[in-house]
Amino acid sequence: MTKNRHSRLTKNDRIRIQAYLDKGYSIRSIAKDIKKNPSTVLREIRRNTFLEENLGNDCAYFTSCSERHVCGRLDCNAICSKNRMCKKICYKHCTMYEKKDCDKLSRAPHVCNGCVRIRQRTCFYDKYIYKADEAQRRAEYEMHQKNSGHDLTLEEYILIDQIVTDGLRKGQAPYHIWKSNPEIQFISIDTIYRLIDEGELNAKNLDLPEKVRRKPRKTKRRKMHNEVLRKQKIGHMWTDFLDYDNMHRPRRVEMDCIEGKRDEAPAILTLYLKRSGMQLGFLLAKHDSKHVVHALDNIEGILGTELFQDVFPVILTDNGHEFMDIEGMEHSCINPNVKRTRIFFCEPNRANQKGGCENNHKLVRRIIPKGTSLLSYTQEEITLMFNHINSYRRNSRYGACSYELSREYLSADFFDLLGLYTVRDTEVRLTPDLIREYRRSYIKQSESYFNS
Repeated sequence: MTKNRHSRLTKNDRIRIQAYLDKGYSIRSIAKDIKKNPSTVLREIRRNTFLEENLGNDCAYFTSCSERHVCGRLDCNAICSKNRMCKKICYKHCTMYEKKDCDKLSRAPHVCNGCVRIRQRTCFYDKYIYKADEAQRRAEYEMHQKNSGHDLTLEEYILIDQIVTDGLRKGQAPYHIWKSNPEIQFISIDTIYRLIDEGELNAKNLDLPEKVRRKPRKTKRRKMHNEVLRKQKIGHMWTDFLDYDNMHRPRRVEMDCIEGKRDEAPAILTLYLKRSGMQLGFLLAKHDSKHVVHALDNIEGILGTELFQDVFPVILTDNGHEFMDIEGMEHSCINPNVKRTRIFFCEPNRANQKGGCENNHKLVRRIIPKGTSLLSYTQEEITLMFNHINSYRRNSRYGACSYELSREYLSADFFDLLGLYTVRDTEVRLTPDLIREYRRSYIKQSESYFNS
């Protein structure tokens, strides 16, 4: 029996597509092997290709450029594109900069899977990679979204609400209402009960006398969503983020909070720059939305709106109560008419969608173990801790530390204004002794100052 060419792609199909792309197969060859139409395979690749931004100089004139003093340093007379220090960042300051994309992307299959230069780590272009796991997650989410909720227009909602609510207030049963009104029989009686139960109509469960008298069954019921928060999050959900990411390819920042001792107010707001793996921490006096907005306002006040927009263009966070003030987080405190960033939310219980941020918290917990009180910590100590974490060399970053990678595309002003610096390799410490030693040295300095 041959496989149906019009059936949906399975996880196994997507794994095979990625494997064949890695080997350099054509789209027609892949389609023939998995028994699908070539157009289906091409749409799948286009829909689920993910960007990995370059960390090098992708200027079209890089090899032939002879510009000098691009960075503004008059004491340096070297050609910027040939200077070891300048060539990584000269394109940021150069007015002649023109972004160049790889010529191979203009030909099918329009992805970088299987490219020899990627394996040899000699490619400095933006890389477009098809990933089977991410493609499957996105497909499952979209299928879940299609199968959840009610496929009704606003006019149909209003009609159903008027008829059902009016009937219930007259003491009629839902079945009687449904049976005597043919204009709402395009939905089932079960759908009417679900609309009432989920609070979608003006009629409530209290209007159903039999339901009020009965004890609820011990079955898993749908959670009722807060209508206000649901409206606020329209345009900020995970699917909206995927669409925005595919269209604009911005640098993603992941945001979360680290709590201290239970029932205590302070927390640490963390911002993780996915491109370089750098994470910043800011102490919150209280773990709520007001103080999160206040922390972002302080960062913008230090950096300025333009630099803030450059470093934090898109922030992806979870559905915690402290991130509910979307308007306050997005809009500038300097110019309220300007958006300083765009906020998006992960799906509930899907911490893996901002996995880099979550994984980096393991390093924080080496210095501040879980359950430790944050009442005695200062912002200087939090900054010191993240300076050591961001100076820690990782195998996943090919032996580089996050600060080294970040300095290739962020201005020096960013580091200076926030008090960020690279700690020498031999002095990096990721234990609670880091804070204890800092406090002991601070006490000694204070004592010597007062004694003098």
